[in-house]
Amino acid sequence: MLPTTPPPGGGNCTATISQGQQWNDRFNLSVAISGASNWIATVTLRSPQKIIATWNGSPTWDSTGNVMTMRPNGSGNTFGFTVQHGGNWNWPSVSCRTG
Repeated sequence: MLPTTPPPGGGNCTATISQGQQWNDRFNLSVAISGASNWIATVTLRSPQKIIATWNGSPTWDSTGNVMTMRPNGSGNTFGFTVQHGGNWNWPSVSCRTG
């Protein structure tokens, strides 16, 4: 598990990322948010990765498709996603702020 710190002025929440299942072409990650219930998590992919599935949150995307913003959807303070890695096995970066 890899805790991340909130950006300056980002509120009082922490995102902790952990790995789930993995296959030859993709892997699952789970993110637990602590410290706030009104959180906004930002997931930044590493090229050429793509997120192909999400659960337990409400995602939106920037225009590049490389940055996902996840908000709670009533399923608690944990969400997950599947990354199609395209050869880059490094985990995306995840940060948290309150919103």
